[in-house]
Amino acid sequence: MITVEITAAIDAAGTLRTFYAADARFTSSPTDIPANTPFDASLRESGSIAVTAFGDGRTGGGTRLALGEMRLANANGQYDAWLDYSFAGRPVVIRRGEPGPYPASMRAIFTGTIEALTVNQAEVIVRLKDKQLMFDRKALSAVYAGSNVGPVGIEGAADDIKGQTKPRLFGHGLYLAPPCVNTAKLAYQPSAGALKAIGAVYVDGVALTPGGDHADSAALMAAVLSPGPTYVTCLAEGLFRLAADPGGGEVTCDAVEGETEDERTAAQILRRLALLAGLDPAEISAADVAALDAANNAPLGIWITGEETFASAMDAVAGSVGAYYGFDGPGMLRMARLEAPIGAPVLEIGNDSILGGRLERRPAADGDIPAWSYTIRHSRVWSPDGEVAGSVPAERRAYLANEYRAERAEAPSVRIQHLLAAELTADTLLVSAAAAAAEAARRLELHRERRDFFEVPVSDDLLRDLDLKITDVVCLRSDRFDLADGRPFRVLGILPQSSRKRTTLTLWG
Repeated sequence: MITVEITAAIDAAGTLRTFYAADARFTSSPTDIPANTPFDASLRESGSIAVTAFGDGRTGGGTRLALGEMRLANANGQYDAWLDYSFAGRPVVIRRGEPGPYPASMRAIFTGTIEALTVNQAEVIVRLKDKQLMFDRKALSAVYAGSNVGPVGIEGAADDIKGQTKPRLFGHGLYLAPPCVNTAKLAYQPSAGALKAIGAVYVDGVALTPGGDHADSAALMAAVLSPGPTYVTCLAEGLFRLAADPGGGEVTCDAVEGETEDERTAAQILRRLALLAGLDPAEISAADVAALDAANNAPLGIWITGEETFASAMDAVAGSVGAYYGFDGPGMLRMARLEAPIGAPVLEIGNDSILGGRLERRPAADGDIPAWSYTIRHSRVWSPDGEVAGSVPAERRAYLANEYRAERAEAPSVRIQHLLAAELTADTLLVSAAAAAAEAARRLELHRERRDFFEVPVSDDLLRDLDLKITDVVCLRSDRFDLADGRPFRVLGILPQSSRKRTTLTLWG
């Protein structure tokens, strides 16, 4: 059985009411929540809510979600009154299970909001909106007001940075080019948030001497500085000041956010970005954060400066360690690293479980040929093309001229069989050569052998008692594609089709 709970504001006072429907007639018991409530048997289609870890046929990149439309029968006009109600932005919950104690017997397969609702003579059409869409907006909204008055203020002037987005750093930032927030006081802001350190400041690549730190911006701006190649900071507000005019030279810095290295991992930065996007801590799986930290606790960093969305920033962070993130049915933010399909499977899928016997092998969108090398680019220089003084050593000049460093893992023996074996490369936010080398070796192990994608349609009955999740391991058996003895696969996509009582799984392995 499929049930839906749809909430609306039913009057000008914003009074909320929840409506209940199902694909079969059902009335809750006196001890259920809600009690003694009839579920109208009007649900025609609960919507196809497809989640893929990295996008169709891929093993890297951002998490993707595809939502269908929910449809309720309205032939006798029972929902005509909904035209006067407000549904947009209100909660919707879709559950699947067998009649019993409600809602305990029904597993939430989707928790989100309503984007739009249309009522016509035959049916009600509900466009669903998943929590994942909250990450499609700009990550930063604060802009400089341009309200400085002479040497007073850290908001820039009306004719320089007014309206420019205030940057934020998460983790490590190398060679940032921060905005000057007060030209009279030579004040710069690499991050509109607290920093642990501003380890170096440069003018045209020449390092200045660090001075002291000030408790707040007022103290920083009031400080009297002796002219010279030095700088002072206000770490609490992500600011620094130069003691001498840079003379038109490019001002850059290295900075660090996060109290310790343990707070600068992919999992922890994903968590902070999700909180900034508006999630409650209880909506983020603490177990998944801990597990991803255990899988890869290497420090990294991302500097967000303008048009980046939460999704683009989180994709870059997760992709740096080969991880995915996304919401499960109850609306919990999950994250996990893509690993080889090993371990005890949570589900066995045999020929008799594949609907219609249709086992479809699909080519990988990011290449079917095994790889013989994998290069991880790391330690990004965020402002690589700036001016550099002649006194800067040649080695340092070469470093600053290149946006990334690189570590490469190779398996030349792969080319003995596969003459056109791939050479794969990934840009990451890692800031350690050792961590990049380890990640290159790990990814090469994943991709040095042929991997298969299969689309496998199965009955909902097979999944009824199983809370199947992205990256779970399943065993697939078939008389095709050398699967007679069974092979383990990772689940990278789940597409429920409630009207057909089936779910199509995307398996990789």
